[in-house]
Amino acid sequence: MAFLPAGLSAGPGDLLWSVNAGAVIFGAPAVGPAGEVVFAAEDARVYCHNPDGSLRWVFTGATDWIDAAPTIAPDGTVYVGSWDNFLYALELETGALKWQFETGNMVLGSAAVGPDGRVYFGSDDGMFYCLRPDGSLVWAVEPGTQYSPIHSSPVLSHAGDTVYFGNEDGEFYALDTATGSRRWVFNVNPLSTRYAITGAAALAADGTIVFGSNNGYLYALRPTGVMDWRFPPGLDAGTEGIRSAPVLGPDGTVYFAAQDGYLYAVDALGFQLWEAFVGDVFYCTPALDAAGNVIVIGYAGHISPKLSHALAFDPAGNLLWQFVFQGYNDSSPNIVPDGSIYFGSHAGLLYKLAGAAPLPAAGWPRFQAARRQSGLAADLARTELVDLLPWLTVSRAGWVHVPWLGRGWATGLQLPWTWHLDHGFMHIVRPGMEALTFFSPAREAWLAAPAAAQGWTYDLGTRTWLAPARHP
Repeated sequence: MAFLPAGLSAGPGDLLWSVNAGAVIFGAPAVGPAGEVVFAAEDARVYCHNPDGSLRWVFTGATDWIDAAPTIAPDGTVYVGSWDNFLYALELETGALKWQFETGNMVLGSAAVGPDGRVYFGSDDGMFYCLRPDGSLVWAVEPGTQYSPIHSSPVLSHAGDTVYFGNEDGEFYALDTATGSRRWVFNVNPLSTRYAITGAAALAADGTIVFGSNNGYLYALRPTGVMDWRFPPGLDAGTEGIRSAPVLGPDGTVYFAAQDGYLYAVDALGFQLWEAFVGDVFYCTPALDAAGNVIVIGYAGHISPKLSHALAFDPAGNLLWQFVFQGYNDSSPNIVPDGSIYFGSHAGLLYKLAGAAPLPAAGWPRFQAARRQSGLAADLARTELVDLLPWLTVSRAGWVHVPWLGRGWATGLQLPWTWHLDHGFMHIVRPGMEALTFFSPAREAWLAAPAAAQGWTYDLGTRTWLAPARHP
């Protein structure tokens, strides 16, 4: 395990730590309510680490590669598919198997989780499935008129009543989540033999659905399935292929990476704003932070040593920083409330870099929208313990540790209420990168706890400092 050297402060793009799983990490890592980082590798294992990089658990029950990115449901269930044809449901706290569901072929895409906890996913058997949270089948449909594998990860409408996904034949479907019946299908124009839809879609606030195809076009559809615009707008495909998902800023700007080596910014009407060369990008979806910066990972070299680089661009397309690492990458970055960035690599390493800002609370800022990767935009507004205490380092049985906050240990009650070993009840209203502001019923006062003054708190009413509590 590698860390930032002691005594050095980290700036955006600096390595905080890395851990070696020893096998290719293909999918994006998911982040749980207490900052747990969950990812899968091609050694058929699922890993969970604390925010400080320490290992929590490893699931070894799968029997073949796992390329899919995990999904974390609000009830604490981790869903992940495997090449062994199963979708697995695991306990987030322990990694214990809850149940497994067998399909007729590999499960390469991620699962989406609806507001009612139902689970939606596709398989290489050409079927699309809906399961209850206990693993029982609600419905399974073959959406097309002929067999076609489903590699793309599904996403849900804002109301949760429609699920969207594409297949290898260039067909993009909208299904009713209650019954599995088809609402509509949009056929990508196969200008060449490259027309598969492997990446997930992104949803705008008005319900517009944006996705790419391996034919090199980016499509924007209205909720009725009618095409609103296509990029590039002409008859000649201007990109080499789009296998990853687009992301949307709060203002409607669309960002996506293509196999021609460029990151593109397109406005809400489909007109190009800028482009930047980033190297080959196959399956890595960019991520947006709340400052409007775009983080993407591309291949930086195809000769020995094989290299990739994580890049950050400002909203105008100017390069902010670059982090170079060994091996190829297809893992999409995830951003947590303290701004840190997680991603995996083909070399088997999970990286944590310092960042500038958390995910925005609007738009569709990353793969499957939010850090849990549920495919539901409403999860961006969900408040969890890691939102209120973004500096936490480890979690154990529902308790999290913030090293500089007294004895550090706190647990969530009915958020934003938490319980802390020193401060008792805390109503947290303004977490930030530098300090925590909260109301203390015990003192009947508003207090601030700065990260730079370990154990100390400041009474905002009397403007006095409160010394750290003394403990045996």
